[in-house]
Amino acid sequence: MHSMVMVATVLTLVRELGCDASPLHVRAFPQADQQQQGGLQAGGSSPLHVRVSPQATHRQRLLAAQVLLNQSPLIDGHNDLAWNVRMFLHNKLHSFNLSSDLTQDKPWKTSPFSHTDLPRLKRGQVAAQFWSVYVPCESQYLNTVQLLLEQIDVVKRMIAANPRDTVLVRSSAGIMEEFGRGRVASLMGVEGGHGLASSMGVVRAVYDLGVRYVTLTHKCHTPWAECSETGPQPSNYHGLTPYGQELVREMNRVGLMVDVSHASPSTARDVLRASRAPVIFSHSAARALCDIERNVPDDVLSSLAANGGILMVSFYNDFLTCSEAASIQDVVAHINHVRTMAGVDYVGLGAGYDGVNRTPQGLEDVSRYPELFAELLKDPTWSLQDLKKLAGLNLLRVLRRVEQVREELSGERPSEEIIPIHDIDSRWPCRYRFASLDHART
Repeated sequence: MHSMVMVATVLTLVRELGCDASPLHVRAFPQADQQQQGGLQAGGSSPLHVRVSPQATHRQRLLAAQVLLNQSPLIDGHNDLAWNVRMFLHNKLHSFNLSSDLTQDKPWKTSPFSHTDLPRLKRGQVAAQFWSVYVPCESQYLNTVQLLLEQIDVVKRMIAANPRDTVLVRSSAGIMEEFGRGRVASLMGVEGGHGLASSMGVVRAVYDLGVRYVTLTHKCHTPWAECSETGPQPSNYHGLTPYGQELVREMNRVGLMVDVSHASPSTARDVLRASRAPVIFSHSAARALCDIERNVPDDVLSSLAANGGILMVSFYNDFLTCSEAASIQDVVAHINHVRTMAGVDYVGLGAGYDGVNRTPQGLEDVSRYPELFAELLKDPTWSLQDLKKLAGLNLLRVLRRVEQVREELSGERPSEEIIPIHDIDSRWPCRYRFASLDHART
């Protein structure tokens, strides 16, 4: 399927160029190159190498971008559609169809927070989507685990209702299998460590339910990690507490990617030191270009290479330009800055669609990803292989390494650590108390 679409697109591009093929280079990779590509070609055919010159027209660059994304998977690290399903529909899916054009349906067509449906994901050539399993900070110390389970449930039901177009996958191999089949691979990430209720058992349970990353904080501190936001409630600790370090090690052991978007720089530095596997920023931007607490400082970006992690660039205007307006060129600027500070192997895409109400001009919704790669093709310093890394190969490398660490640590026993009572007692009065245990922990 992918190879047929790719050849048709290449032929269109050749016709566009007519007899003057100077802006275009097309060739079939020899066998050695096929092996280097990691078997990404579909249907056993040789992948086509398409390079347009920076002087090519926009249409020519867009067609070349489409060819590239047919060869190699595009993986987005963060999408908040599931929370909109709760807010708009109370998680009732009888009137919701992810396979329909939501731009024509109420309330989606009038909401500035609506950017996603399966038709647009396919037009955007999104091979894999991480769906955010988000619960608000206000639920911390209340019914947060219940809400978390309900969000996991609605994501799974949303996916199961559209088996021809998407399927839940749990591994890097699953992403590549679905890419070959032409279906969107759906994965889940918990946004906000408060949803774990500071429990090692919940960490293990969410992995078993199919979650593959946990964002350690959202806009609130957890008892064991400091977030990037300045709020009325002070954090227990400047960075990651010893119990937080143990939670990170348990996530490494079970195979969860550790996400430090929303975390304070101190927390991110502590995680990079503590983690035995690569760390991710699922939807962040560079502080050097927009100086806000939510963005990532250069010293943390530079540490990503040693850890082997990845920063997936957000498309939220406020993170890109510190204002309400942004353009596709601003996204490119953040991508290039991460490439400069960390390296081309450590940058990816985590737009944050459906969780933001202001998106860059040219990247208005999930259908527009090829436009980003058409823009990057103006820059001769971006090789085709590097563009494939940005699209998804970097994230695949991280996920594969996390899976390898899980295998390497398979002989370790599950952590039975319990959060120190002084970290939660004054903030979590409405909980069941095991009197003798709490007394001993005090």
